[in-house]
Amino acid sequence: MKYLGRDIDLSKYRWYDEFRKGIDEYRAISPENENSSNNHNRFFLKRTIWTEDTHIGEFLGYLIAKKNGLRVCDAELYKGKSESPNKSPIYGVISYVSESKDEEILSSEILITKYMKMKEPLISLRGSIDPDTVFEVVFALMNKEKRPYQEFLDFKQDFINMAVWDIKNLNTDRRMENWYLRRNRRTGKIDLYPMFDNEMILGFDDRIGEREFSEDELDKADKARKSSILIPEDMHKDKYYSDYEAVMNFLLSKYPVQTKKALEMVSNFTEEDLQDALDSIEGIDDIRKRKVMQLFKKRKEELDRIYAKSQEKQRE
Repeated sequence: MKYLGRDIDLSKYRWYDEFRKGIDEYRAISPENENSSNNHNRFFLKRTIWTEDTHIGEFLGYLIAKKNGLRVCDAELYKGKSESPNKSPIYGVISYVSESKDEEILSSEILITKYMKMKEPLISLRGSIDPDTVFEVVFALMNKEKRPYQEFLDFKQDFINMAVWDIKNLNTDRRMENWYLRRNRRTGKIDLYPMFDNEMILGFDDRIGEREFSEDELDKADKARKSSILIPEDMHKDKYYSDYEAVMNFLLSKYPVQTKKALEMVSNFTEEDLQDALDSIEGIDDIRKRKVMQLFKKRKEELDRIYAKSQEKQRE
């Protein structure tokens, strides 16, 4: 299937709110809208501050995560005419989940901030948090709601799956506001909201499509990116952004069973799968494709090296 970027038809929708800067929320004008079954009467259109590359990165992230078997928001790549004199196309990504009216989004940022301030009133959170704290907060929430313990374990695995996926694919933007929890008002079930904001993967956070990398530049591009998804607790005092190797080592040492399972899941996505995904999206030039493939191979080598080293330590 070729993803060409369909024209955006907003006639069936009305603008509802600026969900965040650069992300507009639209809602269907009537429940009879033929698309309502796909986007539960609303969608988030990511545009304005994003570059064309970043939209494509978001859509590629969706394709990779879906192929990996991770729970991810569906996405559609759209394009429309800008207001500039030349009417050049603007790209947007619509992210959506088929939901029932009983489901609500729980902000991880609000939940964690409130919980931590109850424990330490003067604490200052800066958008990332260590996984132990995440699990402590979610366990407390599920315990308060009298949810089954297995539900918490499922969340824990899904969260680690997301973290390892981000590390494997160099996603640098998984701050607290870029992942949510979800609760069903009717059943009470709480789980991890499907992944979204996957756009800064495999070099799509940089405009690198002009020329190819040398080997030195490839190493620099791979290692220079810092993690904003998680921070091991002992690193909070020293630095905010932690490199991916440190985070991966932390996950392997603290949660070995779940992390190994997540590694097996993300490893199912092959170079051939990535090439097929890149070839299926309009607007990715050959130089960009080669760079994405370079980074993908480099990340596989890095994760294999980190995992092998962790196994050696366990045997010592």
